[in-house]
Amino acid sequence: MWQRIKSLPDWRYVAIIIPITALLQAIGPEHLRYERDWVQTGQIWRIVTGHWVHVGWVHWFLNSFSLVVMVILTTPAWSVPRWIINTVGLAIGISILMTLFNPEVKDMAGHSGVLYGLFILGALSLYAEDRLIAILVIFAILLKVCMEQFDFYDFNTSAFIGARVIVDSHMYGVFSAIAIALGWSTYTMNHGTTEQSN
Repeated sequence: MWQRIKSLPDWRYVAIIIPITALLQAIGPEHLRYERDWVQTGQIWRIVTGHWVHVGWVHWFLNSFSLVVMVILTTPAWSVPRWIINTVGLAIGISILMTLFNPEVKDMAGHSGVLYGLFILGALSLYAEDRLIAILVIFAILLKVCMEQFDFYDFNTSAFIGARVIVDSHMYGVFSAIAIALGWSTYTMNHGTTEQSN
């Protein structure tokens, strides 16, 4: 029983971040969203804060719900600092890739790119304990990214949230997650730590 209790997800980060994103949404996202000219204007905070504001309350709800689903499926045993490192790292990675490769995107708001990355990182953390769920989660995320990239299926999310979905942010979230996972693996190998020690 104690092992099961120890393996349950730590909800502290979720309990903190969902009210914070709701507060940011209530204040207004215009000064926090990602904007392509963040380099020229020196508004560097946008590369992180742009992923914690949304285009509307429906968008906020969908992403908040998806975060809860991610935790339920992958049960990450991450400390709050590890959550912060993962989410900030994903946000920075997505914003930099967006700046480099998507000149047509002038501004963006939403947590979904980070969520795609979190699903991958969560599944990788789960792999040693439950390979089937981990593989299914990774497969589902990669399949959806591929379908979005090749216009194989229209998920019609844009009409639902009232804004164009920038699907490249989902792909960049996956790329950033892979980079973070490789970096974390290298760190743990060099310092003799394990996943349970974070």
